Amino acid sequence: MSHLVQFDVDVNDPAFLYLNLHTDEEIKVVVRRHWAGFLGTIAISLAMAIFPVLVIILSHYVFDAPSNFTFFLIVLVASYYLFLLTFIFGAWINYYYDIIFITSERLLNVAQEGLLSRQVSELSLGQVQNVSAEVSGFIQNYFNYGHLVVETAGEGSGETQSKFGLQGYFTIPDLPDPNRLARIILELHRSIHVKEKL
Repeated sequence: MSHLVQFDVDVNDPAFLYLNLHTDEEIKVVVRRHWAGFLGTIAISLAMAIFPVLVIILSHYVFDAPSNFTFFLIVLVASYYLFLLTFIFGAWINYYYDIIFITSERLLNVAQEGLLSRQVSELSLGQVQNVSAEVSGFIQNYFNYGHLVVETAGEGSGETQSKFGLQGYFTIPDLPDPNRLARIILELHRSIHVKEKL
């Protein structure tokens, strides 16, 4: 899991230029979504991959399909698998390129939206009021991943139905070790308030 959470980050890396970091802003932690969050997509893809095989078996042995129908069925199944591969590739891109940056000043959520689009949401750590981790179910507890919910003074955004659209919540799903990330964010929030008081 160490590859999912990275602490030593080179701010001058050209890969991070799109973040538009402020002067003296440092990237403290880079977090990628946990791989177990992708298991649902894999399960759906496997079920979708098995379905045409069942159709071919039924059409060949049960219904005794004519030979000209077999050619049509092969073309249809090949098109179906091409669509399925495109679906899996798009879902993998969306999963793999979702990255969370915790800097000395902000929380940046980079969400890949399709092949050619990304959405960057940012939240000033000074606005943070509370941070909590939601780890539920056997799989999330076993692999130690879950949702990170940041309560803010401003408007929120979210991807879970329980917090979706509620003002003041910034929800990020499927993060590894969310309790540790919550502590890191709260410590950075406190250090910002200490600096402001000095």
